[in-house]
Amino acid sequence: MTAEASARPWKRVALLLAVAAVFGVALLLRAPELGLKPLHSDEGVNGWFSLRLYWWNVYRYQPSDYHGPFLYYVNLVAFWLMGPTDFALRAGTMLFGAAIPLLLLSARRQLGSVGILTAGLLIAVGPCLVYFSRTVIHEIYLVFFTTLWAVSLARYAARPSMKWGLLAALGAFGAFANKETAIITAGALGFGAALAWAVGKRRPAEGVDPDLFGGRRRHEALAAWFARPWIWAAGLALFSVLVVLFFSSFFTNWRGVPGFFQAFAPWLEHGATGRNQGKEWSWFWGVMQDTQGLALWPAILAVVWASVKRHRLGLALSGWAISSFVVYSMIPYKTPWCVLQIDLPVFLLCGWLAGQAWHLLRNVELCWYLRAPGALVVLAALAAAPQLFWSSWQDDFERYDDDAVPYVYVQTLRGFTEMMQDHLGVAASEVDGHPLGPRVVNVEAKNPARWYTITRGWDHERSRYIKEVPKKKHLKTAGIVVATGRHKRSVGRTLKELGDWHEESYPLRPGWGVTAWYRQDAWDAYQAAGGREAFPWPVPEADRVHEPPKPKRYWTWWEKRRAGE
Repeated sequence: MTAEASARPWKRVALLLAVAAVFGVALLLRAPELGLKPLHSDEGVNGWFSLRLYWWNVYRYQPSDYHGPFLYYVNLVAFWLMGPTDFALRAGTMLFGAAIPLLLLSARRQLGSVGILTAGLLIAVGPCLVYFSRTVIHEIYLVFFTTLWAVSLARYAARPSMKWGLLAALGAFGAFANKETAIITAGALGFGAALAWAVGKRRPAEGVDPDLFGGRRRHEALAAWFARPWIWAAGLALFSVLVVLFFSSFFTNWRGVPGFFQAFAPWLEHGATGRNQGKEWSWFWGVMQDTQGLALWPAILAVVWASVKRHRLGLALSGWAISSFVVYSMIPYKTPWCVLQIDLPVFLLCGWLAGQAWHLLRNVELCWYLRAPGALVVLAALAAAPQLFWSSWQDDFERYDDDAVPYVYVQTLRGFTEMMQDHLGVAASEVDGHPLGPRVVNVEAKNPARWYTITRGWDHERSRYIKEVPKKKHLKTAGIVVATGRHKRSVGRTLKELGDWHEESYPLRPGWGVTAWYRQDAWDAYQAAGGREAFPWPVPEADRVHEPPKPKRYWTWWEKRRAGE
């Protein structure tokens, strides 16, 4: 056995330990104090949908307003394991976000050990990736499955096999099962592959820097990819079966299957018109400077180096990153979490460049002054990590509701939790209060209060959610009234006519507030019990969350038959 062969097991162990360390850094930024940041309004909606699935096995895909089903089934598993808690609600995005660097192990042959560690570290500490790993929305699942999709396609391009074909299909399904913008991802990946195929220079299939297409010429690469049609058939079958399973809510809502296709029309309309999120074309460039930091400049250098060398993998990553940036910039509809689909290929480009520089540095046949730039490039790619780590730490544990941070977007402000303290404190202080909470009227309640009150033991059916001025008969029986938006004044005037109420105002999100009214006697009892100091936030979740009866509109045909309807 040669010395090189005997060292290979130790190199593998060292690589695995290094990847584990990167995973540990990712968890360090994502897992602690997962409930610290108040739920965003979108998180409150996703929490409500997850609760309905947990209670009643009810999920209905709505293609015009909400994204795919994968998130809710991950939350369902988390609720089974831990119950519906703040931590469980965000546990899925936290774990999937932290696991993205682990997927890069399969790309070691393409990127090299230094490449996957550099890219993995940047992904682990990237501020936008960390922030939305601690947020219950679909985007971080899209990034996870996009990574799986891209890595599997790269492995399939080099050596077509059933394994990588099916994993690519799984990645594609996961992307589309989370967001309709996966169609942009598919186009960007395809553009990158086409650019590498058309412009790239063939390299040896083996060695320290193997060819993306297995050393094949253009026509040979095409022939190899399509030589086994049964692999494509199997991948299409896997994709189709999973789409039917998830979008039909496991055979309980067949309308969800055509909804998978129908969703692209309304979301295309949202993108073209800008809806309520229209921004100028250059907006993403500014966000990228904050989310990528110093890593942006090695990525630009990587694009130049890939173009000069006509390196197939470098060109594929460059085409992916540039086309993603161009398309998302051209679309009027812009939200900060979309930048994640640009951050990912940019960080992979940094990893690829670091791997290229490492090959140069290790080439003993070159003079030291020709190898020195390799060391500088590796250090430049890694230099961004401390800066990004510090930004992530501040933005997630201190500035999580600071609107000056570009990806902290219409985030619920920390002062909102004072309303939750008052809600729960007033209810607990009432001598004759209902054990499942007071009756609540919520007017235009675009806030996450529903999640917090349900998980603290209140009965959802004792709360009413409306979008217009409530009727007096509903206000007369209410213990708490909450209003945002244009109806606040009308609600306040009506309550003055009905009795003695205490009014409190709270911040909701930048530019928006929320007002709550409590019956004066209940508020006085709460203050006598110690007020907010007696009910510090976070108030623990209830040991047992009350499950309301399943609404008849969600009954299955068997339940209707059993009830004699």
